[in-house]
Amino acid sequence: MNKAKMIIAILSSLLILGSALFFLKFGWVMTGRVAIDGKRMGYCFDAATDQDGNRLFVAAGIRGMHIFNLLEGKMNYVTTYYDDGYYRNLKVWEDWAYVADTKRGLVVLNIREKIPVTTWVQSNSMAMGLHVKDNRAYLAASEQGLQIFDISTPDSPKLLSTTPTPGDAWDIWVNDDFAFIADMHAGMTVLDISSTKQPHIVASTSWARDYPSAEILRGEGNFIYVAAAQHGLIVINVSDPTQPVIMSKYRPFRLGYAEGLAVKDGIVYLAMGSEIGNISCIENGLHIIDATNPSSPRLVGKARFLDWVEGVHTTGDYAYVANTWNGVRSIDIRDPALPQVADTFNTFP
Repeated sequence: MNKAKMIIAILSSLLILGSALFFLKFGWVMTGRVAIDGKRMGYCFDAATDQDGNRLFVAAGIRGMHIFNLLEGKMNYVTTYYDDGYYRNLKVWEDWAYVADTKRGLVVLNIREKIPVTTWVQSNSMAMGLHVKDNRAYLAASEQGLQIFDISTPDSPKLLSTTPTPGDAWDIWVNDDFAFIADMHAGMTVLDISSTKQPHIVASTSWARDYPSAEILRGEGNFIYVAAAQHGLIVINVSDPTQPVIMSKYRPFRLGYAEGLAVKDGIVYLAMGSEIGNISCIENGLHIIDATNPSSPRLVGKARFLDWVEGVHTTGDYAYVANTWNGVRSIDIRDPALPQVADTFNTFP
């Protein structure tokens, strides 16, 4: 064997070995797509359950809201409701669903019966995300910033205030007297809301100079967790809300985009998307991350599935992931190290 052939053989062997080690560590690339009823399913953005965990509601863009009965992680389709607009984010409180509608603003639905009824529509705003707490609805209203509503009469909200933020307000979490905003182009913005009629900005922080991509935000205790697209998961200490401190970042692979999340007892359920053209890659799916040490988040387990992802909602032993054009996934999270897809809904019966 001459020298040139020997070099080629060695390089080929190293390539094969490197590929094997790569896939051993990260998993095989998943290609192709299942046949979906995407036009009817719509673009599924967010999911929420009622307080008993018996019904699942999925915000699906121009298709409105899909409703399911739940039994041990299985999703039994009930109906789809749509009146107008673009359903992006939702929260369920008792007999009411509060919807962040990107074309109309805040929308209120009575969900007591099988078929919801629209009881109130803001109609003159743009809503991206919301938080409902103590007879208040806090709306992340894009360029308008933070809007606060009195919902003590659920079917007749009253706008209390509108406060601009430095970027586009995409999501919000509220704790005590502070509202934490995922401010798309600015990072995280903190507002003092002790006066709901006169909120004011007290702090902001960013993890990127040009485009922090703050999309979805959740909080627990003294920590905020931000799904920041190409920047991954950002963990922020807000024990002093006026002095937020970025603790750590989690992004396992350069193709991974953090799109949605839920958090419970320091465990983060992070929806990661990663696509090249029509190929869904190795980071697609739900990542379960132990963030009890906020300085060093640690991947515990991963449930892989196809297509892009958005919102995550957990209840009991299951996480529900809005899977965009591919509908919604139910993930069994009883064993965080081995999460399993329990059910998939991506076409109508």
